Amino acid sequence: MNPPPRLRGLLPARSGGGHRRAGGRRPMPIASAYDGWVPFLCVLAAIALLATSAITWVTAPNWGLHNVIAAPRTVGTVPLTKASPVDAHAPDISISPYSIEVPAIKAQAPILEIGTTADRELEPPQDPTKVGWWKYGAKPGATVGTAVITGHINYAGVAGALGEIGRLNPGDKIIVHGMRNGKRATLTFTVTGVQTYSKQKLPWAEIFDQQVAGRLALITCGGPFDQSTGNYLDNIVAYGVLAGGSGGPVTPAHD
Repeated sequence: MNPPPRLRGLLPARSGGGHRRAGGRRPMPIASAYDGWVPFLCVLAAIALLATSAITWVTAPNWGLHNVIAAPRTVGTVPLTKASPVDAHAPDISISPYSIEVPAIKAQAPILEIGTTADRELEPPQDPTKVGWWKYGAKPGATVGTAVITGHINYAGVAGALGEIGRLNPGDKIIVHGMRNGKRATLTFTVTGVQTYSKQKLPWAEIFDQQVAGRLALITCGGPFDQSTGNYLDNIVAYGVLAGGSGGPVTPAHD
């Protein structure tokens, strides 16, 4: 996932100083000329320090705090079965999601619709208490394709709603609320597995596969934290399928 943007520190423009003449008066003594520069240089150094701190704070979300380390973990399975013609023609129970709950880690968050950057990277909401649904993939509950929901592990010292998905186990539930045909509906998914991938070897085609039988993928950052870049080195993905198989538990649509 994208690291937070760098904040460029701005230093004040250099003010006048040194020797000056006024009405033919003698130049100021050299010692007096430095009197104006010394305080200025001290202020300049202080602002530079604050600017550097600001850059570090934005690029390293937990600068000055304890860096959360999500240990690499692989458990369960990744649903890779390709969609069949039957899946493609099954009744559509998918929803446009607006919130998510993950009881096992006591997580809940609003869901925003997101896209990708010019570099084709996911662009999750900057607010870590919110998550994003990738609008170019499947909707949650679709019988074909991967519904991708992503969020930061943390940002500026605030824990992310999906920051603990690495602790999920097969059988845990993921509840997604959304709209279907103008009415509210809820889908329940069962976690099949959790995978940790190095960002240097991220299998994008597998994670974002839109030809598989319908599934859900929750994505966040994890693994070691690189203070020099302000970025985590891994991505953690929790996969799920509709509980009970195709169709799964679905609350009746209601106003």
